[in-house]
This record gives sequence, structure tokens and C-alpha cells, in this order.
Amino acid sequence: MACIKAGLPLKCAADALGLPMWLRRLPPEAFATPLPAMPADAEFALSLTNRIPLRAEDVTAWFDRVVYALKVVGRDYAMWVAKAPRVLPLSTSDEDFRWLTAWAWYSTQRVGRAHELLRRPWSPAMSWKKAHDELAIWRKRIDLAATLGHGIRDAWFADGHALGFDIVALRTIDQFVTESAAMENCLDQYAARLTYGRVRVFSVRRQGTSIASLELSLRSDDAETPAITQLRGPRNRRVATQVWQAVHAWLGGQPFKALAGQPSDPGSARETLRILWQPYLEALEAAGIAERLRPPLSGALLAHRLRSASSRRAEGAPSHRAEGVPSHGAGGAATASAGGEPATPHRHTDIAPTPRRVAARYAA
Repeated sequence: MACIKAGLPLKCAADALGLPMWLRRLPPEAFATPLPAMPADAEFALSLTNRIPLRAEDVTAWFDRVVYALKVVGRDYAMWVAKAPRVLPLSTSDEDFRWLTAWAWYSTQRVGRAHELLRRPWSPAMSWKKAHDELAIWRKRIDLAATLGHGIRDAWFADGHALGFDIVALRTIDQFVTESAAMENCLDQYAARLTYGRVRVFSVRRQGTSIASLELSLRSDDAETPAITQLRGPRNRRVATQVWQAVHAWLGGQPFKALAGQPSDPGSARETLRILWQPYLEALEAAGIAERLRPPLSGALLAHRLRSASSRRAEGAPSHRAEGVPSHGAGGAATASAGGEPATPHRHTDIAPTPRRVAARYAA
């Protein structure tokens, strides 16, 4: 106020308040929340002033996301968001933007298991499309980590050796991610396939190098003899005849027993999600915006709710779908049959909903 009373230039008052002068170009309604400390350098100011939306109704949403990006991740990410071609809510929902920000935070902080699940981290040079592609992979890996929990306990068959090849069961998230990278396939996106416990995956190796990925699945007409669903080489290419022979020889030497699908453990999924999201939730709390994001509901927890709802329907009881859990058969989620199994078990879908809804369900 002293600057104003003294009749000094507006810049004097702005400097005293720590406000960059470029903020004067924004309409009053853009300042809906308290501002963090804004970078005062010319590059930041130029980047934002050149990207202010032309339509007045878009400015508030745009600035709100820039401020959120600045609070959570930092200056470079805020500049990247300001320049993004599809950052407005009409193109990117609040849920998707918060997922994007969580992915960028883990990319820059390099802490926790969630960082280890990144295929490629965010960088200021990354395009909007590439960022969304990488975000989609990260979300599916998080869902796979929750689905696997502490790992697959019963792989149905023991690891073995046949005709010069080793056949090794994949049990943990690290093994699936490593095999996916080595084979350049989508094994790191297998949450929907593994949720109901009717699929097992093995790595076929020669001299320690993965040369094929083997998928076995339970058949509805024979619970003791899983079928070979897939046997593929790198980039899903066909494998040589000797690989097929080795797999059949290995299977022929296994003791067969009655098998049953063992759905993912929701308790293990919850614990995995707590570990994955704890660093980020603490960072949000420190920034004073913990209420803006909740950890995602994994496919394992989603399937558990589906099975519970299916059981209630079978008993004639009403189905109480948890608030915020999307209905299945829409939005790319895996649909379920009346028996609690996926209606389309071989379809690759992203069944992890959005990150706003689960912290309150940790104890569910």
C-alpha cells in the first residue's frame, strides 16, 4: 500500500508483493485460488504470456492447471503445461490431467516403486502425444503391480528344462516388466488377463536370453489341462518348431493336477497401492493440495468388487456399486460375465479408473 499511496509505478507494488507483471494480462476470475511463489525470470513469463488462451472462458481453467503444475512438479513442467495444445478441460479431463501430473512428478523425483514402473520419464522436450502414450503404459503397469501384489504363488507348473531351453514362470511385476522390455511385447499390460487367476505366463530362454513368451490359460471344459494360448517370439513373431517341441516336452514332464483360478488378492493390491502412492501423497500434502488427488483403484480391487456384486446378484440381493467406480462395459473397462470371469478375456483393456477415488477406500 505504501507504493500506491506514494504514487509509485504499479511495478513497484507488484515487486513488493512478489507478483510478476505479466499476471496483469489475466482476468480477475483467473485468480480463484491462492498463488504460489511465481518464477520471475523472463523465459517463464514469455512462455506463459504467449500461450494465454484467446477465449476468456478458457483462461481460468488454463491458469488453474498451470498453477497446479507449478505447485506439484515445478517450473519446467508448468511451462510445458502452458504450451500443451490439449491442456484445456474440453480435451483433457481433470482426472487425466492429475494422472499426467503424478506421472511427471515421479519422472522428476525418481523415488519409490512408482518411478521404477516408468517406461520413459517425462521431459520438457517430450511431445503431448508421446507423454500420453507413456502415461497410458505407466497406468497399466501400476494396475499390473496391484494385480500381482506380492507375486503369483502358484504358477501351476515348476520351472524346467527341455531340449536346450529353460522355461521359467513370471511371478512378479519386475519379471513381467523385464520380459516385456526384452521381448518388446505387452506383458507389462497384462493386469486384465491376470486378475481372475486363470492365466499364467512363462519365459522361454536359451542360455539365459529370452526368446519366447508362453501363455497358458485354464479351459472351461478341462480344469486339469491348461491350454497354450500364446507362444510368441520378440515383437509377437512366430517361433521356430523346436521351441514348440521344447514347450510340449516340458509340459509332458509336469505332474498334472486339478487347477482353479485364484483371483487377485484385494488386500495385497491395497498394500501395493499404498506403497506406490505414499511418496506422492506426502508431496501433495506438503504442497497443501492433498485433497486434489487420490490413488487409483486397481484392476484387482475392481475385479474384487465385481465378484462381490456378482455374488450378491446370484443370491438375489441388490448390487451396491461403490460410488465413483465406473460401470463395466463402458469406458474401456473389462466387462464381466455372470460367473465373475471376463467376457472378453483376451482383450487388452485399461481397467484402472481415475486417481481421485481410492484413498478413502484403502480400508474398504
